[in-house]
Amino acid sequence: MSDISLLEGLNVSITSLVIVFLVLFGLQLILMSFKYIFKEEKTIKKEKTPLPIIKNTLEEEDETKTVAVLTALILANEDQQDKHYQVISIKRVR
Repeated sequence: MSDISLLEGLNVSITSLVIVFLVLFGLQLILMSFKYIFKEEKTIKKEKTPLPIIKNTLEEEDETKTVAVLTALILANEDQQDKHYQVISIKRVR
């Protein structure tokens, strides 16, 4: 085996890192150019339609409350799987 000096090893390491970053930058440019190369033409005409009136029925309100409670429980639980919670009341906070 031949002896490699510290300066030659440093030169090879820096050259290798520069080549890797140049290749990654080239790949990034290629991926960014895909949105211009494969651009789809959007010819969908938007018609103005009146929005339907949504009535708050009891079922929708209960479902919304249930989803809100489950979301709050998930956030409160975080990484502690062995805790148990009991929902006492549901109040809307703005």
